[in-house]
Amino acid sequence: MKRLVLIVVVLLIVGTAVYGYYNGWYSLSRESDDHKTKIDITIDQDKIQQDKEKAKKKAEELESKVKEKTSEAEKKVNQGGDKD
Repeated sequence: MKRLVLIVVVLLIVGTAVYGYYNGWYSLSRESDDHKTKIDITIDQDKIQQDKEKAKKKAEELESKVKEKTSEAEKKVNQGGDKD
């Protein structure tokens, strides 16, 4: 069981890293000289914040759609119950 949890955690970390790189949240650069390699990671916090706001807005839109659909379904159930 511990092994499964470890695998899931590693997959989540790798998946988040790939997703972040794909969406431009960070970039990597490399410099080499005389058997030494320097790797820099640049994190674009503005891009992360923009994507966070987009996700929040999308979640709110989905929430309102779900509430609308459930209220419509509730009205139909209540109307159907009154007829019987």
